[in-house]
Amino acid sequence: MLAGGIDVQASSTHNVGLFSVRPIPAGTVIWLPCPKCSRWSTEEIAELPEERFAALDKYGHLLADGSLLLPCLGAYLMNHSCEANVLDLGLDFGLAVRDIAAGEEVTCDYATFVEDEGWSMECNCRTASCRDQVTTAQGADQRLREQWRGRIDAVLPLVASVEQPLHDVLAGLSTPYRRILQGGSAIAEVASGASVCAPAFLTL
Repeated sequence: MLAGGIDVQASSTHNVGLFSVRPIPAGTVIWLPCPKCSRWSTEEIAELPEERFAALDKYGHLLADGSLLLPCLGAYLMNHSCEANVLDLGLDFGLAVRDIAAGEEVTCDYATFVEDEGWSMECNCRTASCRDQVTTAQGADQRLREQWRGRIDAVLPLVASVEQPLHDVLAGLSTPYRRILQGGSAIAEVASGASVCAPAFLTL
């Protein structure tokens, strides 16, 4: 599921991407996997032709139970950046970790999709900290995880004070989100074991 105020436009890094049509404040939840997202079970994946699976895997991501999820409402078009403005470490949703200006591309870090074992791509984000090659194995790198953690912890206290377009869905599905509203202000306080690769709706 994708927050409103985001549109599909041509991207300088990868054909098309998601762009904010108005300013998005830090602390806004941008997307989350939800029961409305298309999902293929491990059995269904096994029956897919190789090229069909490759196309789905390009835009979707594997979950902890082995299924493949394609984020709904166009969220699957979010491009990677090594300086992503949306991160999800320890959360089951993607959070704006800084203010996103109107007209700016909305990006996440593909290394957080850790269940896609062995996946990699050449990076074209052109940022100062570009890693050149992005792999899901990087999601276990402690230095990188500390960077993500610091950026998320810095804005987590803002979640309860900014307008949340996805509030109703989050309040029903996300334990970390509910813990934030109850006063949690750091990943260590709100993490529940759920993540974008292990969304809570899998166990509901």
